[in-house]
Amino acid sequence: MARSQKTKVVEHLFDKYWNASTGALDKSLMSLDDVAQAIRECNDLYGSTLSDRNPANFMKDLLRGANASSNWPTSVAAKRFAAVQRTGDGECFEFIPYRPGQTEPFPDAFGVREDAPRYPVQSISIPLVTKSLGRSDETWLVQTAINLRVVETHFAVAAAFPLLELAHLQMGIKLRSTEIDALFLGKTGDPQRPESVLVTCEAKQAKDPLIQSQIINQVRAAFAEAEVDTVVPIGLRTIKGVGFYLTEFTAVKRSEVSALEELTLASDAIYELRPPVKGI
Repeated sequence: MARSQKTKVVEHLFDKYWNASTGALDKSLMSLDDVAQAIRECNDLYGSTLSDRNPANFMKDLLRGANASSNWPTSVAAKRFAAVQRTGDGECFEFIPYRPGQTEPFPDAFGVREDAPRYPVQSISIPLVTKSLGRSDETWLVQTAINLRVVETHFAVAAAFPLLELAHLQMGIKLRSTEIDALFLGKTGDPQRPESVLVTCEAKQAKDPLIQSQIINQVRAAFAEAEVDTVVPIGLRTIKGVGFYLTEFTAVKRSEVSALEELTLASDAIYELRPPVKGI
């Protein structure tokens, strides 16, 4: 589905529900049916050829890559509205107003900080035949990070949140409201009576920004799925030819999650793979 044609669909939906007399949207949450209907209407209006069969991926495709803001309708941005993806219960996305100080629809708030601390990570343990199959996709990114214990290394040498133990549970967890690229179980506190902590991981290729709403959805889903009082969200991005940039965000307590709207960076580091790994 061409992004330029999707831009017209977004603009069409916004204009459809924009109330000029009140300066507000009469409806901000768009359902899968709303998007499918808008696609059909835009096809009729503009001679577009978009398929209405998979509206669930509408926003995911539109926000992928470094040009998400430029793919957003200028008329919607001029009214200082962006959007967040919504999943479950037939939802697709929701128009949201800019935050104070926000200057573009989808800012890369957690881009790679080149002066972040750097740590070497060995990759010689990955067989050459495995490395030869390396690809520039998120599955390979996560698989490599797990095999080399990059997340465990971070919480040993550069973490803001102290852990006594960390173990990988599962990758590619598809839940009703979100997908968690990798999930870890940690132990913290008194070694004799440790408390359990979940670490959620959102993985992105080098060209794709971390999207706060996706990570916040992961935190909420983790609390819904497990009886823990703390979740530590992290982001993992590749740096081409170097390795991984890991961003650790401030830990979230169960009592805080309902009001969570913004992430705070707690620690970050660059993990250099030696030797380099194909696709990373």
